[in-house]
Amino acid sequence: MSKTNPNANGKTLATGENVALRLWSGEVPGTHKDVHASPYEIVGYVLQGRAEIDVNGTTHDVHVGDTYLIPRDTLHTYRFMETFSAVEAISPKE
Repeated sequence: MSKTNPNANGKTLATGENVALRLWSGEVPGTHKDVHASPYEIVGYVLQGRAEIDVNGTTHDVHVGDTYLIPRDTLHTYRFMETFSAVEAISPKE
């Protein structure tokens, strides 16, 4: 069973009036994020590694160069299979 990554935190790179850009870097293999719903839409691009992203019960395997979409208010989680980094745009921003 994987564990929640206690060091997981995104770094905000830029913010606009309605969107924010953040970087998730060095997510540890064998860890995951708790299942949650975010009050914003997420569009991501994988920079490093591999993860399984579960969106409303459907699992998506993402690798370097892949993109992903997580709709607003949708239950989701990330399971990190390899050291993982991604850049995400969120709208509306937090």
